[in-house]
Amino acid sequence: MMRCPGEGGGLSKPEMRAVVLLVFVLSLLVLPVGCGGRRPGGPGVIHHVESGENLYRIGLRYGIPAKEIAKANGIRDVTRLRAGQRIYIPGARKRLRDAGHGSAQVGRQPSGDMQGARRRARQTARNQYALRFAWPLRGRLSSRFGMRRGRAHEGIDVAASRGTPIFSAESGRVIHSGRLGSYGKVVIVKHTGAYRTVYAPASRLLVRKGEFVERGQKIAEVGSTGRSSGPHLHFEIRRSETPQNPLAFLP
Repeated sequence: MMRCPGEGGGLSKPEMRAVVLLVFVLSLLVLPVGCGGRRPGGPGVIHHVESGENLYRIGLRYGIPAKEIAKANGIRDVTRLRAGQRIYIPGARKRLRDAGHGSAQVGRQPSGDMQGARRRARQTARNQYALRFAWPLRGRLSSRFGMRRGRAHEGIDVAASRGTPIFSAESGRVIHSGRLGSYGKVVIVKHTGAYRTVYAPASRLLVRKGEFVERGQKIAEVGSTGRSSGPHLHFEIRRSETPQNPLAFLP
């Protein structure tokens, strides 16, 4: 009489090996891109997570809300990613270069070339897009753009006391005003030519999403929200989501 698997003494060793192999093959076929979600259809790219990155920062680079990336990948805790992890960025058209590589190159740029780089960056912003970025506040430069303690620092930090006014560096439209992960309370302004400026961490936000602001308009006040060691302004200039050295654009 033929014995079905599971009857009598259970599976034989050859049957057990076959089942284990089948389960392994099936797991490869349905392996998620992120942490529990399947790769959805439609346009998008695969991003390789670098050390120190989180979904908020990745979403800011691609212009995709962190919640959408988390949903597409089945990620529940948006603050926990591991270096080397692959995640799907829905709606993105092309994979951006690693932030650490670009920042490291700028950080190692010879000082003799910096003046020329600043002139070229300012001329491009002014001549092509009529942009003239101004300092969002005056204070002591406490941290520069580039690599910092082994991680990419994608902007500059200016020391200032809590409540110090923060001004828009250029005219544009507010595309975010609120909390954003480790940034804390942040204002992001979109300008012409795919430029964006980021202002964080604020103690008080004075503008709303969708509002148009003028260069020199007060948009927030300095604070120490988010992952911060004290009151200061973290200021970024991005073009097509790629971080630029703000000192190359500021007068």
